[in-house]
Amino acid sequence: MECPKCKGMMMLERFSDFFLIFYAWKCINCGAIIDRTISANRRKSLAARDAQPVATR
Repeated sequence: MECPKCKGMMMLERFSDFFLIFYAWKCINCGAIIDRTISANRRKSLAARDAQPVATR
């Protein structure tokens, strides 16, 4: 997978806290982290932006 921020290589990494364990992609170049929630929110944000008329951007 290619990092959307720096185009570097991303590795699947395991993250955890006291109660939750999840996997996400982490860029070995810049440290950006992308998981399902981040991806879904970005898609929603981009869809909302694209739905606005061009004159208001």
